[in-house]
Amino acid sequence: MGGARLLALPERKVLWSDENHLTFFEKQNPGEVVDPGRFVAVASLPVNSLNPRSIVLTSNGADAFVLSSVAATAWEGRLVRPPSVRVVERWNLATRTRVWSRTLPAMPNVQDGTLATENDDLLTLGPRGLFATRCMMMRGPSLTNCHVVALDERTGALGAAEAWSFTDFSFSWWNHGSREVSPGRRYTLVDAYRYWQQFPHFLVFDDVGRIVGRVRATCARFAEGGSEERPTILVDEQSNLAENADISRRFRLIKDTSACQLEQHLAEARKYQKTDDRERLTSQFNWVGGGRRIVWSSLTQRFLTWDKLPRAHSMDVDRLGLPTPLPEPPGVADTQVLFAGSGSDLYAYTNQKMFHLEETGFVLDAPKTAPGVVLIRGDEALMATYAGLDDSKYVLLLGKRRPVQPGFTWQKTSAVSTFRPDFVSFEHAGRPQMLIAGGMAGLQWVDTRTGQVFLRSCSPGAPSPNRCSAPSNQNDYRGLVVSSARQTAFTVHQKDPSIRYNHWFEEIELSTGNVRRSFPAPDWDTTSPLDLPMGWLEKERRFWIVGHDFRAGRAGASVTIVTLPATDGAEPHYASFATQSQPAHFGADPEGRFFAFARDVDTIDVFAPNGSLVVTLGVRAEGAFAQAGDGRFACSGKACDEFRCVVGNVARLATDPACAAFRVEGFAIAEEVSRALRVREAGKVGP
Repeated sequence: MGGARLLALPERKVLWSDENHLTFFEKQNPGEVVDPGRFVAVASLPVNSLNPRSIVLTSNGADAFVLSSVAATAWEGRLVRPPSVRVVERWNLATRTRVWSRTLPAMPNVQDGTLATENDDLLTLGPRGLFATRCMMMRGPSLTNCHVVALDERTGALGAAEAWSFTDFSFSWWNHGSREVSPGRRYTLVDAYRYWQQFPHFLVFDDVGRIVGRVRATCARFAEGGSEERPTILVDEQSNLAENADISRRFRLIKDTSACQLEQHLAEARKYQKTDDRERLTSQFNWVGGGRRIVWSSLTQRFLTWDKLPRAHSMDVDRLGLPTPLPEPPGVADTQVLFAGSGSDLYAYTNQKMFHLEETGFVLDAPKTAPGVVLIRGDEALMATYAGLDDSKYVLLLGKRRPVQPGFTWQKTSAVSTFRPDFVSFEHAGRPQMLIAGGMAGLQWVDTRTGQVFLRSCSPGAPSPNRCSAPSNQNDYRGLVVSSARQTAFTVHQKDPSIRYNHWFEEIELSTGNVRRSFPAPDWDTTSPLDLPMGWLEKERRFWIVGHDFRAGRAGASVTIVTLPATDGAEPHYASFATQSQPAHFGADPEGRFFAFARDVDTIDVFAPNGSLVVTLGVRAEGAFAQAGDGRFACSGKACDEFRCVVGNVARLATDPACAAFRVEGFAIAEEVSRALRVREAGKVGP
């Protein structure tokens, strides 16, 4: 789940991430369902602009109180990042509507001496009302400062507030572990992390949000039932009860083997996640026939050894159907195979051969001169071969399709790149040229007849024949999208590498390299090697760019739609959406109709330009599946054995008669995107 978080409440499970809605799950009754033991979604609240920090439910489970952190970036002639604020909201789960919303006042006396920029948050709901507790670790003399605010459950009105601090020990629990609420909601048990403490410990809060002690244990939970005045806390067998003498007067502490069940499950999950060091998955998207077919391939790296042949599947964009396996190139069973191409052609290539994919399968096109990453656009291509020379990671070769004959001719060039490059081709004064953006090598103009770089732009508006010498030259350029008249191109420019998030869009004149206009771009995390690909949605009006939103945690690729201003001097309009996918697992339709992200090695999500998830499709062993947001699904072979349809709140087997109304023959991606947009334009609830 990447950066997603799971909260185990007594009544329900709650799942959320920075990129997706807040979703509540509950376990199905084994006596009423076909597939017992599964969880079904009770409600998914549209709160993806918030970052939930603490959640409690009303006693009947009908409403949820959510304490969130809000730090929205604003545009006031420049990007402004105001300090985060805390907001408490009440939501009705049946109607998915917000009952009230209240912004909490700033914490007092925490501006100086704090050890962290974020404070910890806890909602407490009990017989005496609703309380919001916020705590922050300090340097001293108090080790932790806390602030508790009372709220009216019905209206959200703020009540009495109280500030208090600790001098005996410091603690924090933000983003670490789960929370449990005792019967009667009088006490809350919070899993805190160790920090510099010698033992793991749990914090116990009473029903007005004040701490009443800590339990030193690896695992701890409230027992079912028990006395409300002196409830029982179960701790794992390895815990030392002598370490908990100070809290044993108010709580009964009992060693129990079941206390660690949840922790054991989390340990197994963490152990599974560590396999990333030994097994890595990567996906790639390409389009064939001018965008009529989408092809995605997946490679697996195990102990530094990659698969020889990728698992590849294709699907028609405009015709009804399911993903089908792509035929393998002939004669390459023991050779590493990679894919390249965009727009109208797809190639599979090895160190010695290149195969062109036609409707009937692969055909030998031309031999290759060197291994590397290949980017193909029409009759031109760019090959990036790893070198690691000077300040570059790749040296580049130019490819040109032979007239009448199949294949490409390749020539060496003096161009280099620190990232996977992007390029546009044009002609100026009868001279065929190529503009390349490749990271800190600056913008590079290449004479395609000779392969030589004759012009560079290392800092904005200052073209030069000399190489870019140092990062201080502010020469980091990534991504290119050319105007329809082929007079200018837009690129992303990181102007000051010493500032982590400092991106600008620049419109470059192709003939001179001069900057025609420049405006700030949204924040992307460029600490990882991203190439920031770009493309048009509407020529001369809107283009897209994909990057890693730094606020999305470890996972989350964000697509930003940039609407250019109608008049000079005006600022563009930005609209973004994010997914659970890693940035590299991305594909964009050449016509800008949809975007595709790999959720895992065999599953992709298709999004409309407005950010709505339109259809999910994928493959399993001897079968394929697809599902639209309104519940319609298609599947074949063994994929149907694990597929489910949801009728009401019950997940049923695909063969169940109740699923017949949702089952279709297949999905045409283009039609599903159009359907989703039509539904939204009509004001209905779309997928």
